[in-house]
Amino acid sequence: MVSRRLAGPGAFALGTTLRAAAIGGLAFGVFLALERQLWATALLLTVFAALVALDLLRGVRAADRTLAQFVEGLTAEGYERPTAQPGLPQLAKAITGALDRVAVTRAERQRRIDHLEALTDNVAAALLVIDPAGQIVSANRAARQGLGGAPGPLAAVATLTPAAALRLRTLAPGAREIVRLADGRAMLAQAAAFTAGAGRLTLISLQSVSGELDAVELKAWQDLVRVLAHEMMNSLTPICSLSETLQARLRAPGADPVEVAEALDVIARRSAGLMHFVERYRRLTDLPTPEVVRLRAADLAARLDGLMAPMMREAGIDYASVVTPPQLTLQADPELLEQALINLLKNALEAVRGRPGAAVRLGVRLEEDHVALTVEDNGPGLPAGDPEAAFVPFFTTKKGGSGVGLTLARQTALAHGGRLEHRARRTGGAVLQLSLPIC
Repeated sequence: MVSRRLAGPGAFALGTTLRAAAIGGLAFGVFLALERQLWATALLLTVFAALVALDLLRGVRAADRTLAQFVEGLTAEGYERPTAQPGLPQLAKAITGALDRVAVTRAERQRRIDHLEALTDNVAAALLVIDPAGQIVSANRAARQGLGGAPGPLAAVATLTPAAALRLRTLAPGAREIVRLADGRAMLAQAAAFTAGAGRLTLISLQSVSGELDAVELKAWQDLVRVLAHEMMNSLTPICSLSETLQARLRAPGADPVEVAEALDVIARRSAGLMHFVERYRRLTDLPTPEVVRLRAADLAARLDGLMAPMMREAGIDYASVVTPPQLTLQADPELLEQALINLLKNALEAVRGRPGAAVRLGVRLEEDHVALTVEDNGPGLPAGDPEAAFVPFFTTKKGGSGVGLTLARQTALAHGGRLEHRARRTGGAVLQLSLPIC
């Protein structure tokens, strides 16, 4: 057992100690020889001491060289291996094992990097990583070829207009927006933030949506024209009919003033209704620019509770709001956001009115990259065949409804750099979620 312990580092340490002791003894002998004027003995002892010192220095240098080669091997591309030194077999074995593990780890990491590079270079979306100063840190193949994006200032990318470059640089994490390139192409831009090293970086993805956008715009225009035509025909048809009837009565002798007055009254009411409809349309096109401030989510929920809770109780609806975490804050225009949520809550109220166990919930919670404001009800849910139809301006399934509440709420979300989405509730009903980016 003792011999095995002394075969490796123990033998090296013992040998070093003995050499150091020998050098000390020889130095003391030289001192005594010089004191007795034994010059030849002193010279001989000095030579022996120098040889032992050189041997000790050689061993120390060998150990130093072994450790230096190990450190260099940790960073060298070729994983340089240190040369085994006599007397240090255990150290050499440990270093070799450590370098083997480092090589395996590096190879695995390089494989992951190669896979990620292949993945990013083969997706259709252009990917740009920018730093807080607006410098492009890296770009995938689609960005390099389609946009001319390369490491350097984002503003220097030729295909980006100055306004588009500024918008991409200031795009909040989680936000989505359509931007136009200098050549007129429409791109859907999305942002995500992550931390690399000591800095925070932003990943911008740009995906061409020209074909898809044209189809969506066309469908939106078709839906809007259909609803506009329906609403206007509902008002103009009786107006035209009564106008013709009134014209005939006025030409006939002995026209009844009462009947004429009644016809004029109907024409006036329908004309006023048509004017009101046009005013509602104008509201959709004149949504003001948000004046964003930081506000406490709990205060927003409290104001909505004060307004909606009495209405909910009067309608026999179980209503509650929850803010998670309680100290959550968000950045938004208080008036626009509050009005959007009022529209969503009123829609939920109308959806559950008169239903057994009617319930509405308002939730505000912090997600990974956004603040989610949700309105949940246990009503019949959105139209099963085409739930997106509920977001078409003036579309409504409620008697006397305006059909602009969800549209205005979605426009408010988009104006804040967020989005309004819907999904079916698992136990029946609907969930509308207005997501705002974290700024």
